[in-house]
Amino acid sequence: MKGVDEVEKQQENEKQIKEYLTANGLIPSKDTLGMYAMMESFNPGARKLTLGDSVSVNYEIFRLDGTKVTGSESGKPLVFLHGYAPIYAMDFVATWMRVGEKVTVLAPYYLAFGSGGSSDGKVPAYSPIRLVMEIVHTKSENDQIVEYIAKNKLTVDYTTPENIRIVRLNQVTGDTLGMGKQITVAYKGYLLSGKKFDEGAFNHLTGSNQVIKGFDKGLRNMRPGEKAWIIFPSAQGYGAYGTEDRRIPAFAPLAFEVEITKAN
Repeated sequence: MKGVDEVEKQQENEKQIKEYLTANGLIPSKDTLGMYAMMESFNPGARKLTLGDSVSVNYEIFRLDGTKVTGSESGKPLVFLHGYAPIYAMDFVATWMRVGEKVTVLAPYYLAFGSGGSSDGKVPAYSPIRLVMEIVHTKSENDQIVEYIAKNKLTVDYTTPENIRIVRLNQVTGDTLGMGKQITVAYKGYLLSGKKFDEGAFNHLTGSNQVIKGFDKGLRNMRPGEKAWIIFPSAQGYGAYGTEDRRIPAFAPLAFEVEITKAN
């Protein structure tokens, strides 16, 4: 069986897109990936997105013959993490968009539903699409953390240079642990959605790489016998990949309720 010539399919897509543009009298900008974009509204004062931002968008996807494939419901934007959109075109266009901006994009198959088409069969294999997308809201990781703290009525007592927040739950005097202390710590770990992903107790040497950075750095700023919340961004946790078992997704800020039950 003869394989599909990907280069030929890309050329076919390019031809289809150009024919659509000509037929509709459109003058777009083209990027290096092969997307054609036409901005419909601008908001130059808003910030651009960064990877891991939570993004809410209104969107519609059409085949080039005008058939609507899918889209968000009225008043119910699609929410995704920037870097993990349902199709590549959404992520790439979001890279240079701001809140309040709207764009129409013509995207080749490799930025849309790929060589297999959509799972529902509405978009055939190797098909270009038209995407209309408006960014209605974004939340940075810091925004998500601030919202979590406010929602749970927590008061931050200390914030490290790495933006690790410490919320002390009891009053304990004395020096903080710092480096090189052998401790026993009980913990419960949560996503900022409130979902608990782990709990337990273990022995730990502060300053060692036994645990993720944010957890250890938070513990170093606690005292023996102290209870606290440690809340930190994904750069101090599991970063751009999350955990292999997917309990912790990519770019997830984390919150730990901890108690240092023993320290030597």
